[in-house]
Amino acid sequence: MHIARDLAEVPPDLGGPVVLALGTFDGVHVGHRRVIGTAVARARAINGKAAVVTFEPHPAEVLYPGGEPMLLTTLDERLALLAQIGVDAAIVLPFDEQFARMPAQTWLDEVLAARLRAREIVVGASYTFGHGREGTTERLAAWGRERGLAVHLVPAVRVDGEPVSSSRIRTAVRRGAVGAATRLLGRRYSLRGPVVRGDGRGRTIGFPTANLAPPARKVLPALGVYATSVETGERRYGGATNVGRRPTFGPREVTVETFLLDFDGDLTGREIAVEFVERIREERAFAGVHELVRQIATDVAQAQQLLARGGPSIIR
Repeated sequence: MHIARDLAEVPPDLGGPVVLALGTFDGVHVGHRRVIGTAVARARAINGKAAVVTFEPHPAEVLYPGGEPMLLTTLDERLALLAQIGVDAAIVLPFDEQFARMPAQTWLDEVLAARLRAREIVVGASYTFGHGREGTTERLAAWGRERGLAVHLVPAVRVDGEPVSSSRIRTAVRRGAVGAATRLLGRRYSLRGPVVRGDGRGRTIGFPTANLAPPARKVLPALGVYATSVETGERRYGGATNVGRRPTFGPREVTVETFLLDFDGDLTGREIAVEFVERIREERAFAGVHELVRQIATDVAQAQQLLARGGPSIIR
């Protein structure tokens, strides 16, 4: 997959007629996959190339600065998922205050038509564009008809009667409803990052943990204990992961600590991915270390049972 990180990096010829899928696509959830998959299918039908136009940073981080971390996927994760779907080119446009002020007509005429030379365009039914979101799907479709350019509006995918959206998934993750997030994403929600050295307390009580340093801009699941699946680059292990402040030992910064099942070794400095399968319980303080150890043993047993069942079903 060709990656261009600015309009200037887009080659003059992508190798065939260009079908564009437009959107931020944070999470690349089941609704996004319907839009992007439609673009890929259309590109194959006309012997063209499927290109996805996305943004970095997330527009909301520029338009509403200072809020909670909101990413479901980092840019690298997003690009990897796009490649898996069969996208031929990803065009990552830097989003800043100047870009946010671009008029809708400029986006249509100067970017989509003149610079990217779109033959067809695919968007979700709620797509908006331009300064103040003045551009709508109706305006896009009318502009396409004027230019003889096909515009495909893809209806929202619905799960449990409601449209799938990135904001709905963020809410589920923040509530700890990672099973629901799995169904909306089409895969398990994950945190990827390096393993950093902790205080070693887990090893002293018989449950050594890998302490993940997650990306600062990603949404963290609600504080609590989760059954997880951990990819280390070489193998995949089951895990019991605590997202929390370890209140038994006094309030601290939020950490993501995973006890890997059937693993003996040191992952410090290695990058791992922790996939959240199901929440086991909320975080709470215990009267002492012995009570904590008994609860951890129970948590690990529950994680093993949940992982043996396979966790929530995934909608493809």
